[in-house]
Amino acid sequence: MGEYNQEESRDKTSELMTALPFMIEFPFNEYAIRFIEKGDDFIQMGISPMLVNEFGDNGTIESINFYYLEKGSEISIAISRDDLEWIAEQSNKVKTLDSIRQSLDIGLDTQDLIEKVKSIKSGRKFTKSIDCESTALIDFNELLSEFIYLYDTSLTSKIKLGLQKLSEATLKSTEFSERQYNAVSAFLNFQIHYTKILLGIVIAAKIY
Repeated sequence: MGEYNQEESRDKTSELMTALPFMIEFPFNEYAIRFIEKGDDFIQMGISPMLVNEFGDNGTIESINFYYLEKGSEISIAISRDDLEWIAEQSNKVKTLDSIRQSLDIGLDTQDLIEKVKSIKSGRKFTKSIDCESTALIDFNELLSEFIYLYDTSLTSKIKLGLQKLSEATLKSTEFSERQYNAVSAFLNFQIHYTKILLGIVIAAKIY
């Protein structure tokens, strides 16, 4: 994972600070953050088409974009402003932070795909605890094809199904090529990053 300079990692525009001042306390410097206003074209901004679809056909809502590096490629995750504000409002209900942060960091730091899956499963328990339906129910599976394409590789239908189900048995029984491994690792990392961003929003709201 590449890290952004702390001063460059946040979009401290008046729009962001006026709309969501507590985000100045977002604690994770590995993400660059940008406020996207209504009318901006999400796809042109490089946001995953899958996430654009989650937001609606017109692709024009207010969102906060979080960017991180995955083996030199910039990946973006968008959270709608409505969801972000809801998560902030629910932050007082979240009591356990250190253990989930530790689990997510282990998942991102390890090369072991099974450990990454364990981190995702742990993170999903946290995601449910913030009681935001649109983030708890998001389907990441369409992203698998995007990462397979990004790393110019292929996977069998059986392996894809196992990954979509977060099957540890599938990972234990499969020998991946380097490109396959990179695609699978990026797919799993995306899900961990998504949860870490939600955690960061909760922490920021608690600190502010």
